Amino acid sequence: MTQRVFVGGLTVVVFLAGYFTRAYTTRAEPVPPPPPALTRELAPQGAQKADDKAKHDLDRAKMVEDIKRLRPQIDAYIAQVHEIDGEFDREFNAVLNPKQREKRKAYMQARAEKEAKRIADREPLSDEALQRERERPLTGIYGMITVTPRLELLTKEYELTEEQQIRTRALLSVRRSKFIALFDATPHPSLRLSRLAPIIERVAAPLPTAAPAPAKK
Repeated sequence: MTQRVFVGGLTVVVFLAGYFTRAYTTRAEPVPPPPPALTRELAPQGAQKADDKAKHDLDRAKMVEDIKRLRPQIDAYIAQVHEIDGEFDREFNAVLNPKQREKRKAYMQARAEKEAKRIADREPLSDEALQRERERPLTGIYGMITVTPRLELLTKEYELTEEQQIRTRALLSVRRSKFIALFDATPHPSLRLSRLAPIIERVAAPLPTAAPAPAKK
């Protein structure tokens, strides 16, 4: 990794981690530094090249081939993400009071229903939708590796007390460390294809062709 790419990637990580951060009077748990793999993935130069290439090269056949080839790694990654999220949700639920738990339960149910609907859909993905599904895991990393911005969102959503904020920050820090370890151990093609694997039929399905314009009389 060149020094230029490293500095660029580190700048992005610091920006993401601190953009929404404001000073907290509560005690903060120490947060480990981002992994080298994450720095490379978020480096502006490399990311820009990847985005430019993706916009002009949506090879569906190759994506399907890559998903089939990497399916064991993709499934393992998805399972571990669910495990990390599930552990956080169980422990966060224990922090909440009964009223907050009901609100959290409704949110989790709505999220599960939305995901089930996405997977059950059989409509072929448009190029734009395909691009979004491929990039979504990378943008989702922000929510997994940041602590203070996520704590602020949860505090606002559930009106957390000061004590609840302290406990939630600790849980978020643990989740962050576990996800970073998983991210570092996962080949990045597996990560980027993780949302497409469950809907591979929609990737392979041919897009409907536009109806020919009626002939002028």
